[in-house]
Amino acid sequence: MAHSEVCVIGAGPCGLTTVKNLVQAGIADIKCHEAQREIGGIWAYSPDPARVSVYDAAHTISSKQLSQFRDFPMPDAYPDFPSHRQVLAYMRAYAEHFALERHIGLGSRVTRARRGTDGGWVIEGEDRNGPFRDTASHLIVCSGHHREAEMPQNTADFSGNRIHSAAFRTTEAYKGKRVLVVGGGNSACDIAAALARVAAHVSLSMRSPQHIIPKLMFGRPVDTQYAKLQRFPAFLRRLFVAFGLRLTVGPYRKYGLAEPEASPVGMHPTLNSDILDQFRHGRVTPRPDVAGADGEIVRFVDGAAERFDAIVHATGYRIDFPFFEDGFCDWSNTLEVPLYLKILPEDVDNLYFVGLIQPIGCIWALADRQAELVAEKIAGRWRPPADLGRRIRDEIARDRRRFVNSRRHAIEVDFHEYKREIGRAIGPTRPQAENRRPVAAP
Repeated sequence: MAHSEVCVIGAGPCGLTTVKNLVQAGIADIKCHEAQREIGGIWAYSPDPARVSVYDAAHTISSKQLSQFRDFPMPDAYPDFPSHRQVLAYMRAYAEHFALERHIGLGSRVTRARRGTDGGWVIEGEDRNGPFRDTASHLIVCSGHHREAEMPQNTADFSGNRIHSAAFRTTEAYKGKRVLVVGGGNSACDIAAALARVAAHVSLSMRSPQHIIPKLMFGRPVDTQYAKLQRFPAFLRRLFVAFGLRLTVGPYRKYGLAEPEASPVGMHPTLNSDILDQFRHGRVTPRPDVAGADGEIVRFVDGAAERFDAIVHATGYRIDFPFFEDGFCDWSNTLEVPLYLKILPEDVDNLYFVGLIQPIGCIWALADRQAELVAEKIAGRWRPPADLGRRIRDEIARDRRRFVNSRRHAIEVDFHEYKREIGRAIGPTRPQAENRRPVAAP
């Protein structure tokens, strides 16, 4: 039974930056388990619908400028919104540059993680050599929250092809079909817009009104434009965003959509330029929530009914950690995730979550800062506040006021505000990566 100081679960972008930060903090005894045969997480495209990965036409939602790691810029030749192939190449280059591979076990799936009698961790699973049982002093979970697909039951009686977007790969099978896409987030709008080019008919059903924001605003990526507003107070940022959206998009009723009640910065927005164009050209029909289905007929809450050949549910994921014992860190149906800075639980001082956030922006760019804090804590240069429980409760109460109170927003953060919050918590523990000479990715 092998022992390591730190066990990391997952070698997607968040796991990679976690290993890098641990190494830079002087921690060498690291074992990272990655269930797949390559690094990259969901960005490692697979045609296998049983494995969660991006679909073939996927690009980043956030811009290159705000998606790159602090100390490893994306290549200048990359477009504003890189494809999944470019993202995976970037992650491979990142791992090679920082020599992370020696800490990562590919094809190593963790099936159980539990506390040992000494307070450490017992890690069980299976790798290329068969079953293993290891121990670790610290456990960092980087397995993400795009694992357990949320499949609604209101279309259970639909007789056509019915899948979750986690299994969607290409539009090939939908040529000439009548397709209903359910959902209002980024995946739903991306898939609906892509299907509109090949399907006979596409409808997009949204359970609740969403803010759909173009990826480009005034000729530049919208997230870089929002970054410029950070010097203004929060109430002014909200006003500027609302005004800019009304100026560039106009009233949502012009697209056949309902107007959201919450502010664009008070709920997780959908960034998509294409779907708005598809609405206005009649290639995608907006629909309200689904009421039920019988055979090929789908009924909507407004009383309308229509025949479809297929349904793609882009209805999100449940937070799920199948390697933990029942009830331990089970936040699958909660509106609150009790973690300090979305990282540290109150009662387990050697357990950490990196990447368990839903930012208005790029996850792994923030995971880099989360991982730095975790590495500094393990290295003994940073200590959590003594009143950890109170701070967790204060954060939850604050986020209730800031964002829509829903499961989708249980781990919501504002990219820039959260980055500043992490920075204040870390303090001057060691030189920041932004001050190091940048190294260009090949």
